Amino acid sequence: MLDYLRIRGLALLDDVALEFAPGMNVLTGQTGAGKSIIVDALTLLRGSRGRGELVREGGEVARVEAQFGVEGSVAQRLAPVLAEQGIELEDRQLVVERRVRRSGRGRSAVQASLTTLAVLAAIGGELLEICSQHEHHSLTQVGHHLELLDAYAEHHELLADYRGAYRSWRDVLGEIADIRQREAERLQRADYLRFQIEELERVAAQPGEHGELAGRLRVLRDAHKLGEFARETQARLYEHDDAIASQLAGLLERCRRLPEGLAILADIGEQLATAQIACEEAAEGARRLADELEVGPGELDEVEERLHELERLRRKHGCEVDELLAREQAMREELASLDSAEERIAVLEGREREARAVCVELAQALHRGRAAAAEGLAEALAAELAALHIPNARLRVDLGPLDDASDSGEAALGPRGGDRAEILFSANAGEALAPLTKVASGGELSRVLLAVKSVLSTDERVATYVFDEVDAGVGGAVAEAIGERLRRAAARHQVLCITHLPQIAAFADAHFRVDKRVVAGRTVTRVVRLDDDQRVDELARMLGGKRVTASAREHARALLDQARRRRGSSAGKRGKRRRAG
Repeated sequence: MLDYLRIRGLALLDDVALEFAPGMNVLTGQTGAGKSIIVDALTLLRGSRGRGELVREGGEVARVEAQFGVEGSVAQRLAPVLAEQGIELEDRQLVVERRVRRSGRGRSAVQASLTTLAVLAAIGGELLEICSQHEHHSLTQVGHHLELLDAYAEHHELLADYRGAYRSWRDVLGEIADIRQREAERLQRADYLRFQIEELERVAAQPGEHGELAGRLRVLRDAHKLGEFARETQARLYEHDDAIASQLAGLLERCRRLPEGLAILADIGEQLATAQIACEEAAEGARRLADELEVGPGELDEVEERLHELERLRRKHGCEVDELLAREQAMREELASLDSAEERIAVLEGREREARAVCVELAQALHRGRAAAAEGLAEALAAELAALHIPNARLRVDLGPLDDASDSGEAALGPRGGDRAEILFSANAGEALAPLTKVASGGELSRVLLAVKSVLSTDERVATYVFDEVDAGVGGAVAEAIGERLRRAAARHQVLCITHLPQIAAFADAHFRVDKRVVAGRTVTRVVRLDDDQRVDELARMLGGKRVTASAREHARALLDQARRRRGSSAGKRGKRRRAG
């Protein structure tokens, strides 16, 4: 419910604050006083585009602020939108702000947090329904016609079951689409992994191999020099006739023949023996080195090529050569998971067929219920419109399948089933039925919505309805009928109505008068909530024009007394509903 509205710098409204009441609120005043500007302000809160020309002359920015009480079904529908934006209700209150600059740029905020027009429109659409000749509202949205038919058919549980099944089906479809969307990427990755695994298998690097090959390469590259050294070392130490080993053996033999008893001579003998052994061992090492330096044909090229291959893989995979085996195993595991995607798709496709079959069965049940209710809804609306001064109104609910059938020929399914509905309308005898959204005037649309509210007394789609020009071209008993239906709507919703007819204004729970006056040389609009005596004067003015007579006041009192009697029962019902909430 709209509790508080403040408008600053919007056209003639320099600074206006309004506290609205539950039930029915009416705004009256002379033509051109600025009543419709209040509707313009409310459309801004619903996310409509701001226009620079709305800003009051001499100002740079127009501000519209509102506080809404949010509870019940409206709070439930708003909950996911608010949660997505990180917005929380405070004491079941929501504060919405809109600023429009003369430059065209503006700002939107909810609970003092900046937001986008799209988010504001999503939130405002759940709070306000605006019905006027120039503004967009639910009856001009063909998608809403199916909601009206469902509300009339009262198959709420069936629709809830369908929505649950539809969500489950769409979840499975989404998972399949997600896997298939990545199909090209998956196949490309799998091909890449297979190539890498095959390459690693072909090279077959072994632990420690790289170090061994690096050492062998150093040997092979210096094989000639090493060979010469090994052969010369072996020859000089052991093989020549005057080899060092032979000379050491001769010296050791002479040392052993010398007289014993000299300690130093014994030390020399030991050192000569040690030197002989070291010389023989060095000669043996040189022999082994010479044997190892036997290089096969092309061995150097083979070792260099092998090392080059291992080094290439090391750089390619960003790891040490000894880690290539672990990398290969990790790739095998990833490839196995990618290959299992086909099996996952097969399982999901089976689940998708089952889920869709459930949706189709429930959608068919919904269609049967809608087809049975369509004629009754059209007749009920026509009867209401006859009492609202459209006596020749004819309606038909055109029920058909959704347009976007699948390529396989299967019937299309949407969030509310497989149907689309559109209300066809004719206000005049002899005229063909045509889409309501194209042929109904603003006043007719407002009265159709009143008829809908009368027929669907349990509709809780929004908390506040705003009616502008609902009384266009009517008067007398028809105006009283319109007022009566507004009163009924106000039993369950807050209603804001701009009217020129006293028969409608008399039903108000709160009556506001909109005046235009000149202050300090500038035209401004003021809005005043009227007390009982002021209401009598305002209704009398609406009845009699500028000159208010005693008879006009008497007539005004009679209208108020009659309206209060009718309104009493509605107020009692409204109080019970609030206490229950």
